[in-house]
Amino acid sequence: MLSFPRSVCLLLATLLCSYLPAGEAEGKPDMPQNLIVTPQGPSIMIMKWSRPSSAEVDHYFVYVEGEDLKDTTIAEYYIWEGLEGCTTYTFGVKTVSSSGSESDPTVADGRTDVSYPPEPQDLHVVNYTYDTVTLAWRKPATQCDIEKYRVTCQEEGSQPAETVVNETTVEVSQLTPETLYTFSVYASTSEGEGPAASISQTTTTARLEDCTNYTFGVKTVSSGESDPAVADGETNVGYPPEPQDLHVMNYTYDTVTLAWRKPATQCDIEKYRVICQEEGSQPAETIVNETTVEVSQLTPETLYTFSVYASTSEGEGPAASISQTTTTAGLEDCTNYTFGVKTVSSGESDPAVADGETNVGYPPEPQDLHVMNYTYDTVTLAWRKPATQCDIEKYRVTCQEEGSQPAETVVNETTVEVSQLTPETLYTFSVYASTSEGEGPAASISQTTTTAPGPPQNLVAEGINSSAINVSWSEPNLPPSYYLLTDYHNNIDVRIFGLQFMIVELEPCMTLDITVSSYYEDIEKKFPATTRGKTTVGVPPEPQNCSVDVADNYITVNWEKPKTSCKIETYIVNWTIKKLWGSGEEESNGIETRGLSHTENNPPPYHRYTFEIAASVEGIVGDAISCSGTTLETNAGPPVLVSLVSEEQGEVRVTWEPPAEENGNITHYGIYLNDADDYVKEVSEEVRTTTVTLEACVSVDISVAARNGAVKNDGWGERSEAKNVTPAGDALPEQMDCLQHGPDLLACWLPYSTDCPVSQYNLQWEGHVLWSPGATDSNSTTLGWSRDEICYNIPSIPYTKYTVSLNVGINAGKPITCSSTTPMAAPGPPTLEKLQVENFTISVTWKEPLEKNGIISNYRVEWTDWNGRVDSQVTDKNTFSYQIMENSCGGEVDVTVSAKTTDFDEFGERSPPESVLLVNSISSLTCETTEPGEVALNWELQELNCPVNLYNVTWSFTSLWSEDKGSDSKSLIGNVSSDTLEHLKPYSEVSVAIYVDNSTQPANCTTTTQEEVSDPPTNLRQTANNSHSATVAWDSPESVRGKLSSWHLNWTTENGNLVGEQDVSATIKTFQIEGLSSSWTYVVSVMAVNGAGRGKPSNTNVKTAYVPKETPLGLILGLSIGGGVLLILLAIGGFVVYWKKHQTKPPRPAPFMPNVIDSDNDKLYKRQHQSSANQRFQGEGETIDSGTNRELYPDDNMETEPPNETCNDDDTVNEQFTVPENINNILEEAVDRRLSQQVSSNLDHKAVFNRRPSQLVNIRMNSFEEYNKHSSHPNIAAASEHDRRPSHHESRSRSNMREFGRRPSQQVDLGKPNLMEYGRRPSQQIDVGGHNLNEFGRRPSQQIDEHRPRTMEHGRRFSQQIEPGKQRLGEYGRRPPQQGELGRPNLREYGRRPSQQVDLGRPNLREYGRRPSQQVDLGRPNLREYGRRPSQQIDLGRPNLREYERRSSQQIELKRPRQEEFARRPSQQVGISGRSLPSRAPQQPIPPRLDYGDYTRRPSQQTDIGLPSDRAFMRRPSQQFVMNFEGIKE
Repeated sequence: MLSFPRSVCLLLATLLCSYLPAGEAEGKPDMPQNLIVTPQGPSIMIMKWSRPSSAEVDHYFVYVEGEDLKDTTIAEYYIWEGLEGCTTYTFGVKTVSSSGSESDPTVADGRTDVSYPPEPQDLHVVNYTYDTVTLAWRKPATQCDIEKYRVTCQEEGSQPAETVVNETTVEVSQLTPETLYTFSVYASTSEGEGPAASISQTTTTARLEDCTNYTFGVKTVSSGESDPAVADGETNVGYPPEPQDLHVMNYTYDTVTLAWRKPATQCDIEKYRVICQEEGSQPAETIVNETTVEVSQLTPETLYTFSVYASTSEGEGPAASISQTTTTAGLEDCTNYTFGVKTVSSGESDPAVADGETNVGYPPEPQDLHVMNYTYDTVTLAWRKPATQCDIEKYRVTCQEEGSQPAETVVNETTVEVSQLTPETLYTFSVYASTSEGEGPAASISQTTTTAPGPPQNLVAEGINSSAINVSWSEPNLPPSYYLLTDYHNNIDVRIFGLQFMIVELEPCMTLDITVSSYYEDIEKKFPATTRGKTTVGVPPEPQNCSVDVADNYITVNWEKPKTSCKIETYIVNWTIKKLWGSGEEESNGIETRGLSHTENNPPPYHRYTFEIAASVEGIVGDAISCSGTTLETNAGPPVLVSLVSEEQGEVRVTWEPPAEENGNITHYGIYLNDADDYVKEVSEEVRTTTVTLEACVSVDISVAARNGAVKNDGWGERSEAKNVTPAGDALPEQMDCLQHGPDLLACWLPYSTDCPVSQYNLQWEGHVLWSPGATDSNSTTLGWSRDEICYNIPSIPYTKYTVSLNVGINAGKPITCSSTTPMAAPGPPTLEKLQVENFTISVTWKEPLEKNGIISNYRVEWTDWNGRVDSQVTDKNTFSYQIMENSCGGEVDVTVSAKTTDFDEFGERSPPESVLLVNSISSLTCETTEPGEVALNWELQELNCPVNLYNVTWSFTSLWSEDKGSDSKSLIGNVSSDTLEHLKPYSEVSVAIYVDNSTQPANCTTTTQEEVSDPPTNLRQTANNSHSATVAWDSPESVRGKLSSWHLNWTTENGNLVGEQDVSATIKTFQIEGLSSSWTYVVSVMAVNGAGRGKPSNTNVKTAYVPKETPLGLILGLSIGGGVLLILLAIGGFVVYWKKHQTKPPRPAPFMPNVIDSDNDKLYKRQHQSSANQRFQGEGETIDSGTNRELYPDDNMETEPPNETCNDDDTVNEQFTVPENINNILEEAVDRRLSQQVSSNLDHKAVFNRRPSQLVNIRMNSFEEYNKHSSHPNIAAASEHDRRPSHHESRSRSNMREFGRRPSQQVDLGKPNLMEYGRRPSQQIDVGGHNLNEFGRRPSQQIDEHRPRTMEHGRRFSQQIEPGKQRLGEYGRRPPQQGELGRPNLREYGRRPSQQVDLGRPNLREYGRRPSQQVDLGRPNLREYGRRPSQQIDLGRPNLREYERRSSQQIELKRPRQEEFARRPSQQVGISGRSLPSRAPQQPIPPRLDYGDYTRRPSQQTDIGLPSDRAFMRRPSQQFVMNFEGIKE
């Protein structure tokens, strides 16, 4: 018995504890508490939980059961996105301690909300004619209920028409023949309407159907249509269409039975012609009159094409075709055959024949077993008779629940209903057919019964207002087909498909008994639940029968109680009083009462009362009823007498206003003279003035009274105050004189009598202007009577002839007249039209005055120059222009024009003076930008001999990069011709104007100043970061000084080393810098770039996030102990290697591999081939290098000639060997395995098994080269173990002998940190030596590694590496198809595989839950193979149909020289791009293989130039030896 020192035992115990899982050493942490799952829409669920009370929580692990969804979080909540609507999920969360131990999960179910549906599936045209199109589709790929479908039909260029249906088929009618229509179908859930599925179809040409009776009509059309004349007619016989529904009813090895339906025509079919044709042979045909035919005498296992043509009396139509392959030849049971035999010598004799029938045999299994219907307690099965000619005596049907004894029943029919089953239970049904010979094999099928039905749960009826009760409930365990709600109020049953219903149009305070039943259509039963509901107190209705009573001294309103079940507490009475006379003022009042009437005493006369009465219940005031009444009239007050006017002889016009107190509706007014009781004249109420005829020149008193509807005094009211008047007597004067009074005209006359006044004098005049043809001056006036002479001054126009007339009274007769002509006067100012200067000559042009005031005789032009000198010139009446000649320049000249008439001595008013400037001018002006902020001006003068005293230069600028604007000016003295504007704004548009002396007309030019470098950007800051990137943002510079074209960024280390730089668009002000190292500080500079170049930089420091690193203490201790043991093993191994090298022959060379296209690949293929050949052709006593592949990379120079195949007797390792004689046997045995799985029968028990390096268990080796040089299992017997994988061989040196049946990555290995992780991939196991314990749930390529270069993506799959042209969204922890991408239709689907994302462009949206290769694709040869990988589907176009169950890379390719050679996956082939990383798809077509050694490997097994040694193995990255034990490296 061995013994060890105490210190060694303690050390081993410590080492063992360091490798025990944390959970086993510490115990599991407590579970999260109070998990709640809440939907936040159709695709989002929120998990919330409470922290365990007594647990060290490092983070939480969250997942969704049954889905590839899991993650970690440090918060007590998590948001799941990208879920499907209307779907129940099971969510779980575990507590994870700092040591990596996980608690038991806390789980909860949650259902997502209703979502918008995707487009309907499989939209297609079922049928179409010239005016109809029938569409059909399938429900969208969603779990949500579809409430309706909206179908639109649109012709190009017209508005769409639409219809709403609840089914998945619709017929669109009333279409136009030969027209293309686009049909769109939208599905709607309770959330809303989803996207459309669309299809287009052109209607056929309008025509009548053959053999069809139609009724034809014609009408006569004139102003209208006549009654139609009609007649019947039948169309002729036409060619028939193809037969319908052609199918194979039955087929054997030599017969095929076909059936079809009559073509879609009304014509009689006379016959059918059936064609049968084998490929490459002549067709055979037969004629039948029925719609079925049996074609016999066929060849077994042969593909035949059958065509069926229908014929009418008109001729034969098109064919319907179908293909069928006959079965293998053989005799069938219970079948009568005719057998024959002939004698054969030099010829054949006549046959001797006899009939015979085969015996009854055991029947095959029943055909097409399927479930016709199933409920919670019954399942109905159906099948077809087995494929035999024998009679079936009975069928035995068994039903078995898992774990129980089967029950059986016997039937004679091909259908059975199995009852008395348990709800929600999986049953397996088997059907056996029996003949007289016995019972045959069974056909089986499984079916789960549904949930048991029941009444609605949690039925509640709640009055939500005064007219509605909301009834709601929850589903029973088994959702029914629908619900029936019994509405006792309306005495009807309502069918409901939701979980609530609103009963409306009820009365307030109403109580209802309500019954809701679950109705199941399949069993035609309902299960009721009953409750009671009551409406709330609502707005009471209006009171009834409102009326008003009126008397002399009161007015009363009455009403009745409203019709309501609620108790009325009070009535609110409001009324409005409107005066019905005068200005119609209104006033309002109100009162609250419990009675049914209200009275107002002593109301004002003739006022309208409008009452509104409303009932009040519990403070709720209802609608009001309205009624009105009018109080009685009383006598009116006195009118207001306004005036008495004597108009003509004996007539007086009386004018008045209505009385202030009308007290009623005034109907008349009366005119009273003196104190008389009766009126002299009565007028209607709308009259306010009237004429009374009296005796002329006799004085009287006149008053007015009003009359209304009052009873007293017959309605006449009080009279107005009386006024006195004397009626006039009108007489025309004998004469009137027209006299000149200065420029005006004076009309004078004497009254006819000084005793009796006239009512009025009417004076009128009309003048014709003699200097303006057609112009007149007319007017009139009224004058009062006077005893003295009357004169009136008429304002007159010069040189105008006036006629004046005079008469008296209102209805005057013939007037008296006089006439006179006014004298001429000085004319008004002429109109100065234009002043034009040319060569010191001023051209003056004018027009005649507007007011000539006579006949124009002359015009006078006057001017005054800049020295004050005045001059003038007179022209005749017909001259309207003049030229003023000057002989110098230097100032302004003022010009005026005046006119004169013939009878007036003086010139009239001068025209307003106008000035012209006799100065020099600039003929050309140029602006040029020479220096930043400067503009150079150059100009030339028009007249070189005219000196300039002063230039006034003005300029304005508008900045092109800001909102700055401004202007300035300066003066230049002297005779200069250039100047420079300085200190201008950069990149601004400058407009310049130069005025010469006092000229108002400037010379102009425009230019743009040069751009200058920009100020630095402002507010440069870091906005976000992680371990590999940082995001910076900035604001615009204070002064851009030009047109901003872009931003330039560069980032350096703190010591100034440039890391990277980038130009970005001017439209963005934020940038994410990728490829940085974690916990590192960088200096980022941002510069604005304009036309002047890069501006001043703005700098800031950014820092990436820190990823904590944990020291792998356990691993270091283990390696410290294991290192010593390993040194001992290496010494022993070295001795064995030395001994083998001197006891064995060198490896033989591999057969020659021909050159390939690319030279680099040529070398790589050859060396791979030689490496594989060394592994294949091992012999007794031979030693090879099976692990290092050192022959792949001996040096940089490779030979391209085939190796010498002669054998050398030298014992050196570099000598070559010949190919073994049994090479073909070795190849045939190895062709169906991976190289790593092939076992060489020539190896002894010490030889190397061709395992993957990762499958060789040896925790003490420090180099993977040792894995392939020496077996880690020296005691394994090759004779018994060679048929297993190397990882399955029993090894007595392992700690756990029971794990040999698993992959090495699944075996329990004491060298692994967690013994409970063997069920996962090694990359997913918890490794306390890793840098980030939170990453254990991911593949190594997805873990965050602090020591990786931030600019390289080697830790990911090639497909996950960020290419230079890709945008990095920060999703490095996910697969690329899971990263958020802005161009995808649904950004919320990133949590799934690409094949699971909803993609509107896929043929079958219901298949997105599968791999893309498993989806139904209409373009694939066999749609029933979608459950397999594409490489496993049956493809008629492939060379070898029997290979479809293999991957395409494993199929035998007929073009290859060796059919036994297998290919590999494309990802395992060596790319032809040299030493670059291989692509998953071949980069060039792979030429046909000419040698069995021409195989390739997976990209992960190819040489990686980033490995530590140039002798890197052709292995997966996870199989390569990790020399640095600081952490896992991918």
